[in-house]
This record gives sequence, structure tokens and C-alpha cells, in this order.
Amino acid sequence: MTYGPGAGPAPRALKDEELAQLLARQRFGALATQKSSGHPHLSTVAYTWDPQQQVIRISTIADRLKVRQLQKDPHSALYVASDDFWSYAVAEGEAELSPVTTDPGDEAGLELLAMQQGLDDPADQEAFLRQMVADRRMTIRLRVSRLYGTALDVA
Repeated sequence: MTYGPGAGPAPRALKDEELAQLLARQRFGALATQKSSGHPHLSTVAYTWDPQQQVIRISTIADRLKVRQLQKDPHSALYVASDDFWSYAVAEGEAELSPVTTDPGDEAGLELLAMQQGLDDPADQEAFLRQMVADRRMTIRLRVSRLYGTALDVA
């Protein structure tokens, strides 16, 4: 295979449905927030995607740098790549921060629980909710206002 300008297929813009499917298939991405210097701060995060509400949810600990940055400037973006890295999606929007969960079973804790898979046993759910309180967890909700990305169709 040759490389360089004109040596292969050009990237193509992904359609909205393809972008939503890529976000749904993946679980990890890079969240970009803005430092006070204006430079981007990137954090690898696990997320869930709600295509109906156009919301990405990220569980985090209350004292993380990304939380402090989002409190100052809620503009952020999530970058997600396909397994082979030939496609990517970027979801831009404004982030909302949930309250920190303080009581097992409170609204903030139940939102965190809803983001988990495989916790069907009530005892596991109770343990999870207690751990979320101990960790001082909360949810970042990225309300997506712009979604874009490309694919490089290689043989």
C-alpha cells in the first residue's frame, strides 16, 4: 500500500445514524474540557449514550479536575473511535453536573445505577449504591448539540 496525498480513499463524513451507532457501540472515549489557560484537558472516560435524549452520561468522582473545569465552563466534547480507528465521532455540547450521591438510593445514585449493566441482584445494587456514596460519585450529562465524524473506508 502506498501512502501520501491521493494514495488512498478520502475520508467521508459519517451520517447522523452512523454517528449514533458508533457512539452506541463504544463504551470508552476521551472527554475534552477546557483548562483555565485555554488549553484542552483530555480524560479517558467510560460513558453511556442515550440517542433519544441526545445525552452522554459519564460517572465521575466529585473532586476530579474535569468537574472543576466543567463548573467554570460547561462546553465540552467527547471523542470516540471505532475499534479499528478508521472512524471517529465527536459529540459536542454543554455539560450538566448532577448532585453528588449522598444517600444510597437517592436520585443521583439511581442515575448512576441506571448506567450500569449486569447489576440485577438487589444485594449487588445496594452494595453499588453504598460504594457510589463512599466514592462521592456524580454524573456528567453532556447534552449533545453537535455530532460529527468521518470514516476512512479501507479495504
